[in-house]
Amino acid sequence: MTQDQDIPNNIRRTVEKVLRDRLGPAGFSGADIRGDRDVDGDPILLIDVNYNFVDRPISSKITYGLPTEVRKSLISLGESRFPQIRHHFNEHQKIAS
Repeated sequence: MTQDQDIPNNIRRTVEKVLRDRLGPAGFSGADIRGDRDVDGDPILLIDVNYNFVDRPISSKITYGLPTEVRKSLISLGESRFPQIRHHFNEHQKIAS
């Protein structure tokens, strides 16, 4: 398994910028990014996205296409690992479909 320190700062910054630009209105509060392997043993970037509570319901559509957007940014930097994104909302957050 790849460790956190194996993720270059430019990769980390790029992922966080895409997430902040896209998810900021939904309460984006940061992301934990680490190298891992998927069920087939292929290397991936595991991205745990954390959110603060916001008063209005968040549209689930805000996450649509996000892995593709992150992946395009990663490829432009020469990063070939696929981003697997997991969202962690506040337990009281309402989500609109």
